[in-house]
Amino acid sequence: MAFPIKVINAFAGQNWVITPAALAVQETPPQDIHAQKWLLTLSGVALVNLQGNSAAQWLRETLVLQPTIVDPMHFAIAHHSIPKPPGVEGNAYSLAFQVEQYAPYASISAIFNQGVSNNSGFAVDVWRPNPFGSGTDAFSHHSVGNLFSGLQVDVAVRDTDAWLYRIGYNILLLGKIVFVAKPETLFRSNFDPTPIGQPPAAVQDIGTARVEGPPRSVIVIAPPVLPSGRWIRVSRPTGPDIAAFHGVFSHVPGDGVYTFSAILFMATGSGMASISFETASGEEFLHLDFLPDNHVRIDDGSAEFGVFPREQPFIVQVTLKINAASSVHIVLSGAGASGAQDYSVLAPLRPLSRQFGAVRVWQGFPNTGAFDATNIVVSRALD
Repeated sequence: MAFPIKVINAFAGQNWVITPAALAVQETPPQDIHAQKWLLTLSGVALVNLQGNSAAQWLRETLVLQPTIVDPMHFAIAHHSIPKPPGVEGNAYSLAFQVEQYAPYASISAIFNQGVSNNSGFAVDVWRPNPFGSGTDAFSHHSVGNLFSGLQVDVAVRDTDAWLYRIGYNILLLGKIVFVAKPETLFRSNFDPTPIGQPPAAVQDIGTARVEGPPRSVIVIAPPVLPSGRWIRVSRPTGPDIAAFHGVFSHVPGDGVYTFSAILFMATGSGMASISFETASGEEFLHLDFLPDNHVRIDDGSAEFGVFPREQPFIVQVTLKINAASSVHIVLSGAGASGAQDYSVLAPLRPLSRQFGAVRVWQGFPNTGAFDATNIVVSRALD
């Protein structure tokens, strides 16, 4: 069962140890320091400050603990003279830890019950790694996965004056230090400067936007869920027209690994919504349909996958490996959403995929209703 997610990046204390992993007898040593395996231990106390809201029901949340892993990697890089890629960290590349094995642990560290204990309770139910990240190695330009992004901890508290203040953690990781090439952002939406009820501005944070459809078919709205900035609402009442938001990239760089992400909110009763991947001139080479049965379909094929919720935000992330044999990996995540699917762009459309230059968020005939979107981002890294 999925619970509300709360990211924790405040800590009462953090500790770490990093050391090269020992080799077994007759094990071949790494030929390059970048292939060295490391044992990395992270421990500390996270500040949670979660208050219960009922004496009869448990309040449950998933905490995402994000302790620093950059500091121990900086130490290892300096202490062992590990070569770094050209450029400045944070601009040209970032540091990540590629996990091979892990053994995390979390527990209650501090609780408080202000008044009479009316069936109060506190729990750390289970923990697991936050979904691993991926990127492109700055040296080899090959894709790398299993990049550590934090620890998920399912917690619960019960009673209106009961507080779960702190969570202790210990995370043991075995893996490699990776220099990840910084992706180039080609499009990033920003609807906050636009007045509510107006179409999104042509100039976005990065890239440009245009609207297709009847008046007021795509407008900026107040967030359907808090906390978040402003969203767009795409709605098609009647008639032959479609309602569409086009996000056009700042430029078209060609082959590479592209990452698209957006947050969607599907209202109850809304008809099918779609996301298309296109050239800058609007020629489509791939699209996703978010169906009335809460599943996702690719390119009008018969196969459906995953599940997404109604009346709750969820994340869509699409990784497109654009080259002569373009392929796609699609992930749904967030409360009530799950599913992943690999797909190969249809052969006749692959030349168009190599001109990838825009995304379209839209609703077409005969679908009616409305759905919302925000945080639309497309970035690219070298393959």
